[in-house]
Amino acid sequence: MMLEGRRVVVTGASSGLGAETVQLLAGRGAHVLAVARREQRLRDLAAGLAGAPGRVVPFRADVTADGDARAMVAAAVEAFGGIDVLVNNAGSEVQAPIDTLADADFEGMLRANVVSVFVCTRAALAELRKSRGAVINLGSTVVARPPRGRFGYVASKGAVEAMSRALALDLGRDGIRVNVIRPGIIPSELRGLTEEEERARFATGIAFGKQALSEVGDPRDVAEAVAWLAGPGGRFVTGAVIDVDGGYVLGAADVLG
Repeated sequence: MMLEGRRVVVTGASSGLGAETVQLLAGRGAHVLAVARREQRLRDLAAGLAGAPGRVVPFRADVTADGDARAMVAAAVEAFGGIDVLVNNAGSEVQAPIDTLADADFEGMLRANVVSVFVCTRAALAELRKSRGAVINLGSTVVARPPRGRFGYVASKGAVEAMSRALALDLGRDGIRVNVIRPGIIPSELRGLTEEEERARFATGIAFGKQALSEVGDPRDVAEAVAWLAGPGGRFVTGAVIDVDGGYVLGAADVLG
């Protein structure tokens, strides 16, 4: 198992991409601190992975709060002895154009999507320096191909990309790699529907005219990219933005007539 013994923190781990990432990493031998606000979901996730090669420890935290981020790091150190990889997956979205997007909703997305990356990476920095570890930030293909009515989310994920590239340069001399994975149209709870509802909607082919591949993406596709960056295969990759999107950013569009 290529990730055996790797010590990983995954935020936003209670559902969707985060939960799938925890499952895949633990299945390949990594020890994972699964972090989110929904504690019971985390406990259920850990219980379901009790027989996995890697150990999963649930930890409730608000990853936009500095105190919680520092407590998260302390929990990882206590459980595993340190941190090799930080996966900043937590996030939120409210869809609305700029003239109707409420201040509170815009600020909430900035906190969930940008401030969380800042405070969690800062809190984990000393441990990542010790391990010469990696930071993997979850972005979005909307930065390269912005849809209408999602101004705030696009802005927040653009900030994550810019921050990640700057950090890759700043932290490179410490041996710390910083990369971004941009999921495309993949079922999740982010847009207000359950993952099952989104999967059923996409299965009708509603997204196929927007991407190169005529198939529905899966959270596991993203988790596989995380696992590659977290393991030895990604050792010489930093400052990269990796699209896991079925070719969405290519700008495919069905032409009628």
